[in-house]
Amino acid sequence: MTVRSNGASLVRVAPLIALLLSLSAQAFAAKGAVTHKQGSCDYFVVETAGGYDLLEWYGGHDPDKGDVLVGDYESYGMRDIYDVTADDELRVWVEDYGLSKEDALEKMIEQCE
Repeated sequence: MTVRSNGASLVRVAPLIALLLSLSAQAFAAKGAVTHKQGSCDYFVVETAGGYDLLEWYGGHDPDKGDVLVGDYESYGMRDIYDVTADDELRVWVEDYGLSKEDALEKMIEQCE
């Protein structure tokens, strides 16, 4: 049995492979909107498909209520994420994620006292 390589087939498949890799990287990024923010407190709540996330702002763009955020903020730790609404980056500490609305608001109030 002889296996022949066809360069034309590889050229047709390469864009598909690149698209699939791009989509898989995006699958790990959360997308949500800022729903709650309290005055000068650095903590804010983001609603995502997985629940509510409590983030602490550490620098860069300071998001506003309603801003759409995209990034890896559904795991603990320091993260650089993107504010789609403002077209700017920010740095956050992920305090907690996947919370109910009530739990997220309670935790934000505790942090902002």
